Amino acid sequence: VAPVAAAEHAAPGRVLVFDLETQRSADEVGGWGFASKMGLALAVVYDVERDAYRTYYEADVERLLLDLAFADRVVGFNIDRFDLAVLSGYTDRDLARIRTLDLLAEIHKIVGFRVSLNHLSEVNLGESKAGDGLQSLKWWKEGRIDLIEHYCRKDVELTKRLWEMGRAQGFLLHRDKAGHTLRIPAVWT
Repeated sequence: VAPVAAAEHAAPGRVLVFDLETQRSADEVGGWGFASKMGLALAVVYDVERDAYRTYYEADVERLLLDLAFADRVVGFNIDRFDLAVLSGYTDRDLARIRTLDLLAEIHKIVGFRVSLNHLSEVNLGESKAGDGLQSLKWWKEGRIDLIEHYCRKDVELTKRLWEMGRAQGFLLHRDKAGHTLRIPAVWT
């Protein structure tokens, strides 16, 4: 029985942790329902097996789509509702076929509300994000791709560490508005 339990805890094949930043805001494209028009500024992927980060620019979008499609699992934070919607503007493929583990979606199913990546990072890792999406859009307009890449890579790193922490201990912590620390079961273990 022990080998089966260990196998259940192992990462399922090739796992990629993924995030992207956009060229345009929801306001600039007519609302969140038009994410496919936001344009890819860049994406960062962490390959768990290779222990390596890779950055994809708009010119690399086809390679990014292939890497995501061939992964056994793509882990991210709000990737089902946002990141894949942005990428849908570059392809006719059904991106819902990508095998994702959206931490935000999983947590939302359990607690019934959206919890930010920054909040989870602060409570569980003692770290804050390196910026926010609005700052990233400002950097895009200034041509500061280096700052966008640093910000996006940090979000991927935080997502990876939260995913791993949840798998290892079976829960993540959340602090409610009253200041109480609560456990959120990590259903992805």
